[in-house]
Amino acid sequence: MSDKQVVGVVAKNSIAYIEAIFESYANNQTVVLLRDANDKRIEITGVSKVIEPENQTGWYKKHYEFRNDNTLAQIAFTSGTEGEPKGVLLTHEALSDVTERLNDIMEVDSSIREYVGIPANFSFGLGRFRAVSAAGGEAFLPEQGFDPLEIRDMLAADEINAVSAVPSLWRVLLKNKQIFGKEAQKLKWIEIGSQYMSRLEKEELKGLFTNAKIAQHYGLTEASRSSFLRIDQTEGDHLESVGKAYGKTEFKISDIGRICIRGPHVATTLLKSGEYVSNVDDAGWFHTSDLGRLESDFLYYLGRADDLINCGGTKLSPDALERELRQALGIKEGIAVAAVDDELTGHAVLVGFLKDASLDESLLTKAAQDVVASFGLNNRRAIKLFAVDTFPVTSTNKVKRKELAALYQEYLETVEAQPLSQSSEATKQPVTEEESNIAAIWCDVLKLENIDVNSSFYDLGGDSLSAIGALIAMESKGVPSNISKGMLQGMTIREIAARLETTSSVVEVHQIRSPVIRNSMTINIVRGLMVIIVIFAHWHQGFLERIPGFNAEGFTAMMGPVLAMGTPGFVLIYGIGAGYSLFPLMERDPKRLKNIFLKTSVFLFLGICLLAGVQFWKKIATREGGVNLTDFTNSFFSVLTFYLLISATLFFWFKLLNKSKNPIALALLFAVLSYSLHVFVIDKFGVMATTGLVEFVKLLFTAKYAYFLLLSGALIGVATGIWLNGLVQQKKSFALLSISGPAIIICAIIIWFYSGIDDRWNIWPIKEIYFWRWLLYIGVIFILLAIFEFSLTKYQHMNKLSRFLLQTLSVIGMLAFPLFVLHEMVMPMKAILVSYNVSEIVALLLPMTVFFIVSYLMFRKIHAVSFQ
Repeated sequence: MSDKQVVGVVAKNSIAYIEAIFESYANNQTVVLLRDANDKRIEITGVSKVIEPENQTGWYKKHYEFRNDNTLAQIAFTSGTEGEPKGVLLTHEALSDVTERLNDIMEVDSSIREYVGIPANFSFGLGRFRAVSAAGGEAFLPEQGFDPLEIRDMLAADEINAVSAVPSLWRVLLKNKQIFGKEAQKLKWIEIGSQYMSRLEKEELKGLFTNAKIAQHYGLTEASRSSFLRIDQTEGDHLESVGKAYGKTEFKISDIGRICIRGPHVATTLLKSGEYVSNVDDAGWFHTSDLGRLESDFLYYLGRADDLINCGGTKLSPDALERELRQALGIKEGIAVAAVDDELTGHAVLVGFLKDASLDESLLTKAAQDVVASFGLNNRRAIKLFAVDTFPVTSTNKVKRKELAALYQEYLETVEAQPLSQSSEATKQPVTEEESNIAAIWCDVLKLENIDVNSSFYDLGGDSLSAIGALIAMESKGVPSNISKGMLQGMTIREIAARLETTSSVVEVHQIRSPVIRNSMTINIVRGLMVIIVIFAHWHQGFLERIPGFNAEGFTAMMGPVLAMGTPGFVLIYGIGAGYSLFPLMERDPKRLKNIFLKTSVFLFLGICLLAGVQFWKKIATREGGVNLTDFTNSFFSVLTFYLLISATLFFWFKLLNKSKNPIALALLFAVLSYSLHVFVIDKFGVMATTGLVEFVKLLFTAKYAYFLLLSGALIGVATGIWLNGLVQQKKSFALLSISGPAIIICAIIIWFYSGIDDRWNIWPIKEIYFWRWLLYIGVIFILLAIFEFSLTKYQHMNKLSRFLLQTLSVIGMLAFPLFVLHEMVMPMKAILVSYNVSEIVALLLPMTVFFIVSYLMFRKIHAVSFQ
């Protein structure tokens, strides 16, 4: 050992675990990977500081320039043939050699966004985070572990483009490959762990992800990722191999058929029984316990020479397990442990016991569970009990483990093996159709005949691997995903069925199943109302004037306060939606947030150009004196121009807010400053005489839809949205808005009364959006949000018409910008048609008809996707 500080990091499937290790590397500290805070390895390795990482999942985005010197980087422990702890000393050079070869083989670049499907505290998982970080990419650690449904959805949403997992997990995915569609083509990189995977499985994976660079590696803790097989570039029998050596790595097969490895990535020193010993021979070769052969430089893995159990990536020594089991049961003989093939995990733990040993099976069951758990395997399904008359043994009375496993396989062919979790007593049968359906799925996945409906999936021996299959099967049978995922939370069959039964009578209609969905729909409904007010304000006089005897001007005066709220109200609800839904992405996924703003900006830009073209055409067609440059540039100015500017700049404001411990207060401060900047500084330039492009820029900052004026309202909305999101996190409703809304309205009225400003309520359109109006409108929106949020709590019990009305308002809110563009084009198109001698009624009906047809088609599409 060197004089560097030795830091122990307790193994945990967490982003914090990765960060602790990488930070220790950067601080020139040696890392020791520990099982727990009291691990005896602390004393053996001289650990002076122990780090216990917190639970943290999600995205890891830090980029590290890893060291490449020959100093000690970490000590990782693994089990040897005899089951004794074995410390593997790895240098920075060894770790970097692996990372460099891996990224070269996979042709990785900084665009990689990987779904790491194995635990971060496994050697494979840690290596994936290091490789992605070195490439400058981002890695995602799923909260619930490997989930093909989540992978599918994240691919579809362009959130990931790479996946890493061990073969047992890929088998689960391939077994359910029908869930994938075109999104499978978006996967660019795959790495597969070192368990065996057949040629047919690799060909099937290639066929599913046709655009992916697929690499499988073979390696051990002492020589990580020694070989690579580019599956996507390999054909025929070579797919049965584990690939070739690359870089400075070399292979040879020893005289007794074992794989030998040499290269800069090989650990040259081990820590065994407190002693530092060499791991290589005089020529630098590491002699593994794996059997293999070399053909045309391709390495073929033929199995473990030492009978080591590899269960889902967790390596277990049969000798060590036997020793712990005997100690737990207080016996000296009568049991034997072996590896047996398992479809999902690669290996299962076979616990054989002699029939005449008078062992209590319940005690053996409990002991086996505890022992494998102490070695890091929390999967009761992976334990198989097997009673035999005698063990197959050698002449020296040593159990022949492979023969014991073969006897078990023969037994399975004639008698279905009873998994550990199934009791010999009669189990309680399901009593409802829903319970029966769920129980049938669980029985199929867990290979059980009967199960108790009051048991959870994990009580019955389920684990994260089998849970994936159960989730997919339940979803395919029509169980909503939010209900089926209750299984992951430990809910019993009866509890899951009860949740399903509560909605079984309305299974074909839309359901609001979470506060998040309800609140998002509430915001969309209020946004839809604001859209309707804006369109109605622009069109109502034209319709009402055509009604004989109707006082259109009187109606407008009466409706003035409502009509005046249209544009400012929409600005506020736009900000609320952004603060509620988008601001949280600033912390979790800023890259995705940028992409959302970019797409919105592009759409608005195209809409503005289309509308400007129509407006300029109108000017050409209707103006006798001709048009000039100012007419052209001003054609691009509308309220949509502000939304383009705010969409293009909101990421900047979010970035500033995200740096604050109190983003709500900072957003409100920025709102006041923005309003003050407009009123006291920028607005003064509005009287300047300008033309052309300068006139257009002046309009952007001083006219009716001035940027900083409307930005103040948008930031008030953002502050509100962030606050509402906090209420949801605290599991509170919007009821508080029903109190704060009227209070804010009263404050606005008081400010208006004492301001002395000649700004009457019933005048529309308004000349200026004074600050009291922002307060008034946010108060009204608070009340609307409270009303509709409360209404949606009764959504399940509403009649069809009430549901449809709320859905309609929500869809209109979603279609806000397209509806803005389309409705703004109607009157200019009418003027254009009239200039070509089309009658006024036809000139109005034609663009109006197009507006309603296109709006209906968009509505039908969004409604079908969102509510059917």
